[in-house]
Amino acid sequence: MTDIIGLDKIIKDLASFNPRVPNVKSRFLDMIGTDSLEILRLNTPRDTGTLADSWVLEKSSDSVTIWNTQPDLISFITFGTIRHIPNPFISKINKQIDNMVLQYLEKALAENHRYFAKLPGGKGRQFQQVGRTSAGFKGGLSFAGRASLVRAGTGRRQLKRRLQLRRRRGKSVNPARKDARF
Repeated sequence: MTDIIGLDKIIKDLASFNPRVPNVKSRFLDMIGTDSLEILRLNTPRDTGTLADSWVLEKSSDSVTIWNTQPDLISFITFGTIRHIPNPFISKINKQIDNMVLQYLEKALAENHRYFAKLPGGKGRQFQQVGRTSAGFKGGLSFAGRASLVRAGTGRRQLKRRLQLRRRRGKSVNPARKDARF
């Protein structure tokens, strides 16, 4: 994995950001938007430089959107062509910035809100067996899909036992009426 140029600036800006000063939301969105735009421009592959200059930042009161005016060229670079291997630089930058912002917001929430002061990063139920979600700030993963590739079946019912994580409940475990057999 290649290093992302310019991440030290966003780390420094996140460390120096003060959430107790008024107008937090707009200041935070401005900081993340301008830093992300700068990182995208620095890490965009260069041939003539027009692609790096074509990134556009749009701000609203609730969001920051960064898009490119040359979507075909971005598509060729990120997904590749017959002659060029793909370079998914946008997803790498996006993942890194998302992780950094979420870590900062979790830390700021735990430090500045009395209800979250005792939470260790928002992971309270990480050792449970049933329902394995993160129970934190990120939403989490519920095991609804498959984690690996599986051969396609016929769709017919099968008579084999399924392995399940959920415990049995109700009458099958604790019947209300006990039958005594002699």
